[in-house]
Amino acid sequence: MVEQLRQEQEPKRVRARPPAPAARMVRSSLAALAIVAISWGVICLCAARADQQARHNLLMRARSSAALLDPGDIADITQHALGAGPKSKDAFVRVLDRLRALHLTSEDTRFVYIVRPVDGQIVAILDAEPEDSPDYSPPGQSMYPATPGEMALFASGTAGVEGPRTDPWGTWISAYAPIATGPGDDPIAFLAMDVELAAWTKYSLAQWAPIFLTVALLAALTVFMVISRCKNESRHARYLAERDYLTGLANRAALIRAIDRAILQDKKGKPSALLAIDIDNFKALNDTLTHSMGDEILIAVAKHVKTMVRKTDLVARIAGDEFAVLLRGVMRDEALVTAERIRSSLESLRLEVRGMPVYLTVSTGMTEIGRDTHTRDVSMHADMALAAAKEAGKNRVVFSPTYVSPVANGRSETHSDTLAIEAALQNGRLLVYLQPIVPIAGAQPKGSDCRHFEALVRMIGPDNDVVAAGRFVPTAEDLGLIPQIDMWVLDQVIDLLSAQPGVSIAMNLSARSIARPSFLEQVEARVASSSIGQSRLCFEITETAAMGNVSEVRAWMNRMNALGCTFAIDDFGAGYSAISYLYELPVDVVKIAGSVVQSMRSDSSGKLIIEAINSVSQVLGAKTVAECVEDAESLEILQGIGIDFGQGYYFARPMPADEALT
Repeated sequence: MVEQLRQEQEPKRVRARPPAPAARMVRSSLAALAIVAISWGVICLCAARADQQARHNLLMRARSSAALLDPGDIADITQHALGAGPKSKDAFVRVLDRLRALHLTSEDTRFVYIVRPVDGQIVAILDAEPEDSPDYSPPGQSMYPATPGEMALFASGTAGVEGPRTDPWGTWISAYAPIATGPGDDPIAFLAMDVELAAWTKYSLAQWAPIFLTVALLAALTVFMVISRCKNESRHARYLAERDYLTGLANRAALIRAIDRAILQDKKGKPSALLAIDIDNFKALNDTLTHSMGDEILIAVAKHVKTMVRKTDLVARIAGDEFAVLLRGVMRDEALVTAERIRSSLESLRLEVRGMPVYLTVSTGMTEIGRDTHTRDVSMHADMALAAAKEAGKNRVVFSPTYVSPVANGRSETHSDTLAIEAALQNGRLLVYLQPIVPIAGAQPKGSDCRHFEALVRMIGPDNDVVAAGRFVPTAEDLGLIPQIDMWVLDQVIDLLSAQPGVSIAMNLSARSIARPSFLEQVEARVASSSIGQSRLCFEITETAAMGNVSEVRAWMNRMNALGCTFAIDDFGAGYSAISYLYELPVDVVKIAGSVVQSMRSDSSGKLIIEAINSVSQVLGAKTVAECVEDAESLEILQGIGIDFGQGYYFARPMPADEALT
């Protein structure tokens, strides 16, 4: 029996007749043609999608730019260009400056102008080009006949993209955005933006087609040679070598190889992060239940974690009840939000194993993957963070930096920081400072004496010195303690608002706090039970805070609005700020980043950015606050732009709450 099994498991040696040279040539040619055809199809599909996406992006830019123009000014200029009214010099200068600013801030836009269809012709209303430019079109002059597509677009009064069109200036693709005096009104004119065909993504992809086809041909020949030399390879064996036998997840060996690849990708500017997840008290749970039920719990946790990450991420089981998640292409803040989302979802997950309910919590350690780190160092940092999370009380996420230095007693600084911050929370060694937010452009209604402040947290250090937020809040975020600090600040702010009826206060909410549904429920309950008035409590959040789940955050913000709270987007204009968040979230205030405000005197683009943010905010009905106002010259520029509020050392430094209120 044993000998029979051994013979059945051995691969059968069958002497195969080598194919004739003509047959090999035919097979090679067919393989090459197949790969070339597939490559050409992929090129055409990518080109079509790139063309569609580029048209959509150009259309959105044109619509956003049209929203920045005053319809009244456009109406005056249009009447003058068509000979039906006097020329308004002020309106002409305002619109011309706006068009030229749009032209300067658009790298691939060749022409920006305003047109109107007249008797089948496209007539120029105002051109951003200088009058001495050969490309300048005088107002009222017919530029070129309108195509049927353009006439249909003008007749419908909607925005659209037409082209390519060839004229004396070259070959273009044009986006038209209507400018109307009010909702439902017919357009008085159209804002046109032209992009050169040479810059269009579709055709740049087509230029690479010969290279793609050459590579495809070489790939076809290589594939044929590899296939001809491969014998009796077992895909199932390779799959088993990289998989955990119980959960079907990747195993430790597969994770190590993935970390090696992530380190190489980081050198190309694609960062990654590693999460080490351990089920709290699993040994006691496994001893209480049977081991088979413990296996079912591990399988259920594995399936749940896979649903919480992207398909590009890797989930692995590395030992017993310990899992790992490799998050590819994410920055630190986004990785922390994902880790918190996994932790909170497992905390609220109700497992049922053979009719018995099981509730779990997990501790998570997180570390970034740097280009100069080694695979074992990445695993060590994640394990150190996981140990710190266990030591700090479990059921939390702790971040470990690339290097954690030891202190005198041999423990890490992470442990010491945890004890210091928790002691500050328990022993009342946190303080609330207030910094005034001052109306600078008539934003305060006449007769209103309401004063506006931002609440800033401080900590009393071991030497009884006041520690600024920048020195301990990032550590609290890494250790998973920031939700407790945010809740403490909220309680203090509610007490201040209850005692001071003529005051409104804004406070920051960390992305880590907003990622917890239970935290949002607590905030909602505490505000609902308080007696503060309408629009006196404002929450400041960043785009990162809404990154995890925009729909849930938006629903919570709407409920808080119903309770009388307002919301501000903080540090807008810095980094990768997206205007789309202003449309998607119910934002009442836009706080312009201090780095942008400080750069506007030395860099003209800073002022243009502030003007654009202010214009978009006005369209959306949101107030604007300029941060880091430090001198009278900056204040004068901001007043000229029309910024509503200012905040910075020019007005006052942060001070204790009782001092600020008196």
